[in-house]
Amino acid sequence: MQFRFQFSRGEELKFIGHLDILRLFERAFKRSGLPVAHSQGFNPRPQIVFGQPMPLGLTSEGEFADVELTGGHDPAVFSKTMNDALPPGIRILDVKEKKNPSNLMSQISGARYRICFHAPGGLNLEKLTMKILAADSIPVLKKTKSGEKEINIRPFIYELAESPNTSGECFEVLLNSGQEDNIRPDLFLSGVSNAFQAELELKSMHRIILLGRKDNNWLSLLDDRML
Repeated sequence: MQFRFQFSRGEELKFIGHLDILRLFERAFKRSGLPVAHSQGFNPRPQIVFGQPMPLGLTSEGEFADVELTGGHDPAVFSKTMNDALPPGIRILDVKEKKNPSNLMSQISGARYRICFHAPGGLNLEKLTMKILAADSIPVLKKTKSGEKEINIRPFIYELAESPNTSGECFEVLLNSGQEDNIRPDLFLSGVSNAFQAELELKSMHRIILLGRKDNNWLSLLDDRML
């Protein structure tokens, strides 16, 4: 059977890379004793698929992964067993049985972030938010496999609002996060800063949740319609 689980990454582990996260989960599954299915061939690998790599410095409460287990298992037992095997900073938040052979990575269309930053004194965050939403173009230089390329990220900013936070000025923003035109939160902030001469300096970035899109609705990847 297959499970899809949602997990968080806290401050303790925000500077470990994506490959380290993969190895961390592989070791946790071994410690847990849960019977993870493996691929065939000379070098069998555990059948675990993660939704999207996490940039260094990003905390999150909305990451997702699919795992295939041999035999039947209870989701609540799976969650407790895994949390007992995981280190501080990583926690399974929710889990559901996956019933369709959908590809997790191809289902991701957007990501909701809370991005906090230092700003010069006197910045009117409400006015800046309105300027961003009213803009036709916010050009940025994005690294691609063939080198740097200028793109307009404005069409990939789906929602934007000020986010009350004790740590200072913050945006809550829904950005495109598909396999193409993936907009990272640090790229968004640097683009806004340059386009509006706002001198914003990134302080923290937190991924609230990765989302799928179906019938023009944004959905959690644990929504029954995505499973």
